[in-house]
Amino acid sequence: MMNQKLNLIDKITKALPQLQCKKCEYKDCQSYAKAIVNKNESLDKCEPGLKQTEKQLKNIIKGEGKIIANEIENYQIATIDEEKCIGCTICIKVCPVDAIIGAKLQKHFVINQQCNGCELCIAECPVDCMEMVQNLKNLSWVWPGKQAEDSRNNYYSRLKRLETIENEKKIKRDKLNQKYLIEEYLKEAIKRESKKRKEVNTYG
Repeated sequence: MMNQKLNLIDKITKALPQLQCKKCEYKDCQSYAKAIVNKNESLDKCEPGLKQTEKQLKNIIKGEGKIIANEIENYQIATIDEEKCIGCTICIKVCPVDAIIGAKLQKHFVINQQCNGCELCIAECPVDCMEMVQNLKNLSWVWPGKQAEDSRNNYYSRLKRLETIENEKKIKRDKLNQKYLIEEYLKEAIKRESKKRKEVNTYG
């Protein structure tokens, strides 16, 4: 039963565009797929996939047919107006596939071939210096396929990188906390020793 559920989740995930755009109200495509299987979530929540994806998901649930390629014709990507960019790094933090590069207080840039057009960065920009434009090669976003798989891999590579950074921060915090506790213990030990010596001198 568990394997059947996992296989179903995998099939549904592959039928989704891998934009990780959160328009379905879940954090990523796989989370939406899990909700469909485990919580009987609605099949019409993938906005980029529209009716074709909804129909595909219904067929998968019924156990009918194979996954048919879907596409967003001439999909759009994000761009940054360098003159207005203040280097706040907010867009970098919300990009699910690490398609934006730049340092704090420096101009940011979009890696065109890596941007999947999720639009998450647009609403987050505090100075409205970002917009969606036609991708330069007039490509269509096709899934399942290499394009969507690369996007998915970029997403999970980013999650792994962020997890590693957070673990390193936690280790550092734990070490600092341990150092603080040792220092506090030593201070208390010195206080106790000083008190003992005073008491000895008093009664001596």
